[in-house]
Amino acid sequence: MPRPSTTQYLDAKILTASQPRLHLILLDGASRFMRQAKERWNVENFAETDQLLGRAADVIGEMTHGVADGSEKVSKQLEEQYAYIYRELADCRINQSAEKLNSCLKLLEYERETWLLACEKHEADTANPGLPGGPHLQMESSPASQGLSLEA
Repeated sequence: MPRPSTTQYLDAKILTASQPRLHLILLDGASRFMRQAKERWNVENFAETDQLLGRAADVIGEMTHGVADGSEKVSKQLEEQYAYIYRELADCRINQSAEKLNSCLKLLEYERETWLLACEKHEADTANPGLPGGPHLQMESSPASQGLSLEA
């Protein structure tokens, strides 16, 4: 159970974050759940591992939903990518495939690094709107979800 100060910090971080930063928080949460599942993989009882994989799948499902309404090409690409990871993660859970988990985690961590760079560029562009650097990064719908806990 998180301490009140930790919960308050996380609440403040989420409430003040830009849409791209919220998406990064979701990527961080999904990656963390997958890494925790990977650490517990060889434990005899698969239930705890499966629960962590389920939490990661919930986050990925929300990310898929968050970009699904977008009409931009990048939104469609992200939707396809997250749907693929979601399906692979489901297959990982059903067949208890550590190989699938590693593949999903690798894809998600690559996406996280890419998204971090996009956030940094967005924040720099927002801080210096007069400087050349192209259009700002905008998401068409908020990836934040209600009732989705990213706490481990």
